[in-house]
Amino acid sequence: MKRTQIYIDDETFGKLKSESSLKGVSISEIIRDSVHNTLGSGVEKIIRATDSVSGVWADRDFDVDAFIRSARKDRKI
Repeated sequence: MKRTQIYIDDETFGKLKSESSLKGVSISEIIRDSVHNTLGSGVEKIIRATDSVSGVWADRDFDVDAFIRSARKDRKI
């Protein structure tokens, strides 16, 4: 783990302090979790979004290979 220093305004510090007291964790832990959830989950967000629409066309009969072949008539598959 690396140590860093940041500057935040009084309002943000107050919110962090309240959240820290409410959850019973340090302000540093709240900041680390927020950064991880914001920056570290790009792939996870995509997977969740994909899972949420998975099965939307489950009731339709759709031949993926035929669609691709018709869309790419000028290419060899």
